[in-house]
Amino acid sequence: MIDRRTVLAGLGAGVAAAALPLRASAIDALHIATIPLDAGAEAYYAYDLGYFRDAGIDAQVDGIPSGAAIASAVASGAVDIGFSNLISIAVAYKHNVPVTLLAPGSLYTASIPTSVLMVPKNSPAKTARDLNGKTLAVNGLKTITQYAPQLWIDKNGGDSTTVKYIEMTFPQIVESLGANRIDAAIVADPFIAQAKSGARILADAYDAIGSRYIIGCWFTTTQWAAAHQDLANRFAQVIARTAQWANTHKPQSGDILAKYGKMDPALAASMLRVDYAPRFVKSEMQPVIDLAARYGGLTATFPADELVYKP
Repeated sequence: MIDRRTVLAGLGAGVAAAALPLRASAIDALHIATIPLDAGAEAYYAYDLGYFRDAGIDAQVDGIPSGAAIASAVASGAVDIGFSNLISIAVAYKHNVPVTLLAPGSLYTASIPTSVLMVPKNSPAKTARDLNGKTLAVNGLKTITQYAPQLWIDKNGGDSTTVKYIEMTFPQIVESLGANRIDAAIVADPFIAQAKSGARILADAYDAIGSRYIIGCWFTTTQWAAAHQDLANRFAQVIARTAQWANTHKPQSGDILAKYGKMDPALAASMLRVDYAPRFVKSEMQPVIDLAARYGGLTATFPADELVYKP
């Protein structure tokens, strides 16, 4: 029998290097994978606060820097539950991967623009039309980081079909903006402050989608959920409890984020922090599904609540 850690390690050296195994002593073992950033930090908060232990869950949390790698780990059974962006989960679902949502995660709200469209400081760009024919970097092609600026450009007088989209990591984006090697990019916290040394904010491009919507979710396979209904329910309850705490305890959660995300505590304290959705609301999910369908990530839109697990 193949060890699940071996399967996870096989997803790539970058994944293995980012793994942060955590253990609690409780009843039911649960293997969770999340991105080691603010958006996916609820699992770290729940572990550190003892919420998993309170729910009778022996949690192991692995930090994996790629939502695609997390989706592969969940689909293969290497981990039980993962965190990823809603578009990637929806695309997997429409490609007949048996995934289902257990709990909502990070929100985008217009009052907390944690992802912004930036250009080099000396760029002449002032409008969406100024990006026509330019190169725009994102940290994930065919994800919300590409589709959000496309929508903003099209809504504000530009033509997104003329823009060249390239994929880079956020550190590469920050460096490339400062060196004028790219014309624009989507930058997310905690990298916005760093990028400002050589770049400026052009727009809150994510606002083009709406003022409040769910970006990230916790998911598993339908087979796992059906076989572990009680554990799945307890996990969802822990995440709901964690969302309520995190939304009202930003300084305290920043300390936990810095610890498990290996981040400078001063940076965690100064950056904009995401809010978390306390429950699934279809109207907060549907705009993201519709966005993916508009720009080709999905062949057609579908009711977002199809994705939510229904025992």
